[in-house]
Amino acid sequence: MLAVLFVSIVVLFLIGMPIAFALGTGTTIAILWDGNLPLSVVAQRMFFGLDSWLLMAIPLFMLAGQLMTAGGMSRRLVAFTTELFGFVRGSLGIVSVTASMIFAGVSGSSTADTAAVGAIMLPLMKERGYNMKFATALQAAAGSIGPVIPPSLLMILIGFTTNTSVSALFLGGIVPGLLIGVGLMVVAYVHAVRGGKAYVPIRGEVSLKRVVKTGIAAAPALGLPFIIVFGIVGGIFTTTEAAVVAVVYGFLVGMLIYREISPRDIPGILARSAELATVIMFIQTTAFLFAWLITVHQVPALLAEALMRHVAGPAAFYLLYIVLLLLVGAVMESFSATVVLLPILFPIAQSFGIDPVHFGVVTTVGWAIGYITPPFGATLFVSCSLTGRSIREVSPHILPIVAAMLAVLLLITFVPETVLWIPRMFS
Repeated sequence: MLAVLFVSIVVLFLIGMPIAFALGTGTTIAILWDGNLPLSVVAQRMFFGLDSWLLMAIPLFMLAGQLMTAGGMSRRLVAFTTELFGFVRGSLGIVSVTASMIFAGVSGSSTADTAAVGAIMLPLMKERGYNMKFATALQAAAGSIGPVIPPSLLMILIGFTTNTSVSALFLGGIVPGLLIGVGLMVVAYVHAVRGGKAYVPIRGEVSLKRVVKTGIAAAPALGLPFIIVFGIVGGIFTTTEAAVVAVVYGFLVGMLIYREISPRDIPGILARSAELATVIMFIQTTAFLFAWLITVHQVPALLAEALMRHVAGPAAFYLLYIVLLLLVGAVMESFSATVVLLPILFPIAQSFGIDPVHFGVVTTVGWAIGYITPPFGATLFVSCSLTGRSIREVSPHILPIVAAMLAVLLLITFVPETVLWIPRMFS
């Protein structure tokens, strides 16, 4: 039966079926082949995969991100960060990274971050004469920080799949997110130093007056991440309740403060949010069905036993795991990969005494690298669509960016305190 399961999924995936449909169809074929389970178990398990109060946070955070984007938040964040870093050589690249980091604390979605900030920054970089192949790669990488800095839709799913505290995962992602941002800024600056006159500063000096003015305008955007994170950590509300707060906040900011959302815009915002959330939730249902079937047949236990015999300890496990993250992340969507792989690999990590929060954050950063690596590269596709560049053109410029992100991944993997010290501070 297991052979039929895996062969069916691989064949369906290779012939071009989306991975969510391939998982559901392949698992159904395996159940029919076995003949010992009623077909009704397919619907039951798929429904059970969504029967969670925590998962309700995903469509709500998706709606909050759409509200913030439509409400003009990304433009004000760009204006504020431009005043902060406009005096630096290659400042537009640094502004792009900084604005994406801040916006990540609002939407929690990598593709939303890339589209919202990239739609503003990439035309500006083109106008200034930047190398648009590099600019495209940099914006894709900046958007990939979205799942690392809280709130994070991916961390919510990882927390649900591994039964790990989402608030602890959020706190654990702060330092890695900042480290990735700094690494991308260094890459952008080095590129600018070598890039010629196109990369001269866009501001002669820092103007305190302009910083204060743009900072006040961006203040509503800057406040939301703190409300969400500290509200969850302080026990004021749960993750799902925090998502509701974010939605209400988004409506108030967009309609009453920035006044860029009118009542006639709301149906379109709701429809876009529902479309994006439905994709993620459908992936969850079919992947949960697959994960349930392999668990019933003790695949995770058998793999754990085999690895325990051949892997010496946590360091060796993590080396293998990082390679797996990079390979799978390049060809598979992160939400699907999370629900498919973590039920198998998380028990193995626990058998080596690995901290669940550390494991979850390492996984998140590994998937973030996958967002910019072909052939899948979710944020890379979004960024390329904004500039009209092909993946092939942009790919050579991804290498130094991937190197910087991989350095951060190795650091947080083998120095766990970089991830765990903030969660422990609030525990």
